Amino acid sequence: MNIDALNLFMRSTELGNITAAGRELGLAPSVASHKLAKLEEYLGMRLLHRTTRQVSLTEDGALFLPHAIRVLAAVDEAYLVAVKGKDVAKRVLRVSAPGSFARMCLMPAITRFLHANPKLKIDLILSDQMQDLTEIGIDVAIRIASLKDSSLVARKLGCDRRILCAAPAYLQAHGEPTSPAELVNHSCILLGDEDHWRFVGAQSHEVTAISGSLRVNCGESARLAAEGGLGIVSVSQWNVRASLESGALVEIMPGCVLEQTRDIWAIYPSARLISSKARAFVEFMIAEFQGDF
Repeated sequence: MNIDALNLFMRSTELGNITAAGRELGLAPSVASHKLAKLEEYLGMRLLHRTTRQVSLTEDGALFLPHAIRVLAAVDEAYLVAVKGKDVAKRVLRVSAPGSFARMCLMPAITRFLHANPKLKIDLILSDQMQDLTEIGIDVAIRIASLKDSSLVARKLGCDRRILCAAPAYLQAHGEPTSPAELVNHSCILLGDEDHWRFVGAQSHEVTAISGSLRVNCGESARLAAEGGLGIVSVSQWNVRASLESGALVEIMPGCVLEQTRDIWAIYPSARLISSKARAFVEFMIAEFQGDF
């Protein structure tokens, strides 16, 4: 049985597309399709339903997938032991994540992961930068972004849903807007280089210009400024959950949906050589969050 074909099968199920999985592994679309066909021929079963745009698991494929993952994990461990001469069970996993997200969401999950895997150690590096993971020795990076680099191997953890919030004191002093058009009369806290907010509706999109006295490059700072009454902020829901529960902030215009441009991803350097520990970490996080932030 061809290990590359197993890996191609696994990534095809994760990406929902044979061509994309083949591209990650440096295979032309025709070669990737041929490899999967040969694997199915070898096994005597059809693993994937194919359409022009995507693939999905057959009943046999769903039964076979977890066994394929275990085989690939065993091969990865053998590679690490042979090449690096390390005790894989005690290997340090280097994880990079944005500071605010790590403090508010990731640390409780990491704590539970380490309790479940007592022989593993984690080095957590707080960073928002999109860097060369191999160059800086990162096994898994958690990033909140709109991914455009097709060479990255990524698993989606969930959506970065953004909402509008303000402090009760600000709303009492300036009134509460009920539509995007009213934001022009309010002070808004600007995050990064934003100068407008885009709202999506069933029939159309609405773009609203915003302005204010403070611009920051950190969502946590934007939240704190809003809590201090400086204005209205567009911020990640996970960032303000505690503030909403405590009453420090109030969600406004809940019926006006902000356009979602970013997702939360677990990124690693190589689909082929990802260690079993990195794979276990990513799978744990997917199960832990289940897309809910």
